[in-house]
Amino acid sequence: MATHTVRPILLALVLCDSVIREAGTNKLSLIGTFNGIFANTFPMVHHSLCVYIAITEGRGRMACKLRMTALESNAVIFELPGEIEFGGPTNVGEMVFQWNQVRFERPGVYAFEFWVGNDLLGSRKLHAQLLQQPPPK
Repeated sequence: MATHTVRPILLALVLCDSVIREAGTNKLSLIGTFNGIFANTFPMVHHSLCVYIAITEGRGRMACKLRMTALESNAVIFELPGEIEFGGPTNVGEMVFQWNQVRFERPGVYAFEFWVGNDLLGSRKLHAQLLQQPPPK
């Protein structure tokens, strides 16, 4: 791993249902972006969740991780390690983290945090909300 003295810059941290890589151009398409989820009851399971990351100003190969926390309790729900490699400081490194069957125990605000080494580069909040049902007639 390269030791970095210049802190990488987070360009994007996007939550979505899926990510498709186009074979001919190698371009990514983010499908179904969102900032919140709704459920009739909790706990609930979200079928598919992807997090797209884009960073720049990196040097060499860098250790990174994506962490999901419940902001109400500050509890870490999960943490996934990874590595990202840069061809040079002006290159943009992209990563996609994907989970199936993500369980949310209760409504609340959750954070997805992206770390490189010991540096928190940025985070994105996700609101898990109880779907309000209209009163019976």
